[in-house]
Amino acid sequence: MKGSSLKNFIVILTTIAIILLSYVVVRSEMKRNTREKIFKQDSLNVRLNRIEAKLVKIQELTAQDRIVRYAQDSLGLIRPKTNPEIIIVSKDQVYQIEKILNEKYD
Repeated sequence: MKGSSLKNFIVILTTIAIILLSYVVVRSEMKRNTREKIFKQDSLNVRLNRIEAKLVKIQELTAQDRIVRYAQDSLGLIRPKTNPEIIIVSKDQVYQIEKILNEKYD
């Protein structure tokens, strides 16, 4: 009788130890995954901020006011007071020119 109760106690104790060990391993893995997720999220946020800053820089560099000011100040270009001459071309003429160019460069 004593032998079987001791055997049962050891089995129960071993089972509890395995369950606790499994819990500790799973819990530490969850913490590691959480830290990794936070690190990757921060890294993603940094990259998104860099992309956004570059888009803002592109918008600044391609702004019409900046380009016009640069053309006037640095290149000495001026805007005409009147609109340039408007040329009207029909679709047929465009197709004919396109056909001629395709034949010439094919």
